[in-house]
Amino acid sequence: MNKMNGLMVSFAVALATTSCTDEATRAAQGTKPEPTSEAPLAAAPARGDLAVKRFTVPVDGLPSYGPRDARVTIVEATDYDCPYCARAENTMATLREKHPRDVRVVVLPVPLPMHPHAETAARASLAVFEAKPEAFVTMHTKLFADQRARTDDDLLAFAEGAGVSSRSYTTALASAGTKDALARSAKLASALHVNGTPTFFVNGRIVRGAQTLATFETIVDEEITHTHDLEGAGVPRVALYEAILKEAHENPAPLEKDPEETTVVREARGVGGAHFLGSPSAKTTLTLFTDLACPYCARLDTRLRELTEKHPEVKVVLRHAPLPMHENAPLAARAAIAADAQGKLAPFVAQVFTNQHTQDRAVLEEHARKAGLDMTRFTKDLDGPWTAARLEEDRALARKLGVEGTPTTFVEDERVVGAQPLALFERALTSAKARAAN
Repeated sequence: MNKMNGLMVSFAVALATTSCTDEATRAAQGTKPEPTSEAPLAAAPARGDLAVKRFTVPVDGLPSYGPRDARVTIVEATDYDCPYCARAENTMATLREKHPRDVRVVVLPVPLPMHPHAETAARASLAVFEAKPEAFVTMHTKLFADQRARTDDDLLAFAEGAGVSSRSYTTALASAGTKDALARSAKLASALHVNGTPTFFVNGRIVRGAQTLATFETIVDEEITHTHDLEGAGVPRVALYEAILKEAHENPAPLEKDPEETTVVREARGVGGAHFLGSPSAKTTLTLFTDLACPYCARLDTRLRELTEKHPEVKVVLRHAPLPMHENAPLAARAAIAADAQGKLAPFVAQVFTNQHTQDRAVLEEHARKAGLDMTRFTKDLDGPWTAARLEEDRALARKLGVEGTPTTFVEDERVVGAQPLALFERALTSAKARAAN
């Protein structure tokens, strides 16, 4: 395996074991949740506060659009096949329209392994940048405008529509420069602990998820004010981002914990939940907090089924923690609670995970029929107040235990965040048993 492929594989593994995040993370960071937001943002400093914590985000060699001497540089870690990234792209376009002289957007391609065509799209965008830098923004826009068009012919047509000849595009696509650019992007994203898309760095201040326009405008306005102060102190406009990087070195933002780190949460032991996998009489309990619209939860579902088959002493109980970024997840959670009342939780969840893109009522009812539920009872329970009450109990417990995203699993009392490999769960099982013995 060559060096570039090694970097990409390492980065893909890190991303493959991540989790969806919710408002709990924002609360833990002392930030105000946005009603329609998807992930935590950096705490806003007081105006004029020069000690705001920032990440050091070098931008040399990355595609960008907007003036090089902009007051605000927004580095967006993005995936061309991610629907939330497409939504955020509209926000970036609006910011550029409102601040054409003051905002520059720098693109950090981060193709996620859950999207099979994302790396192909990223390579295509970087090939256009390699062949004709000024054509990049058009290619970037086209890739988000149609996220279904990913054949070689589609991407070539996009490139030609951006003003790059077929020959130039093909040559750039196969060039070492394009391959190296993607490897450098992966390395930078990994160094910044980017574990999901979209992730933004606004003059080094982190904003996670497709946040509202108002959220970005607040931070952009604060940064514009701050750069005016820098200019007043003698920093030329062309050197503003260099001064921002210096601030980041002097007052760095803390990196997140390694996703493989686990934490003992004593309060999680014995909380129980709906029996999901394994023998009900198994002695060791894994308490799983899930979101039925979360792709990482679907990935973990397969692993936990394998775990309980391999370890008959282990059972999994399920709790629901639907995230605000997934519109139909609360309804799916109530449907699962109704399925559990008929002893059909595991087959119902398996059906739901076969199609996470559509989870409206009609689809959930079809999943229920395929799982063998009594539909009259299922419909009554789905609409009944008790399923809503059960869901609120799960949410309250998630908050109490500090669940910040899905999937989160408690191996007895040891928290494991994300769709981690089986080996990590087995290590947590060993340590949980050792604690119980003591």
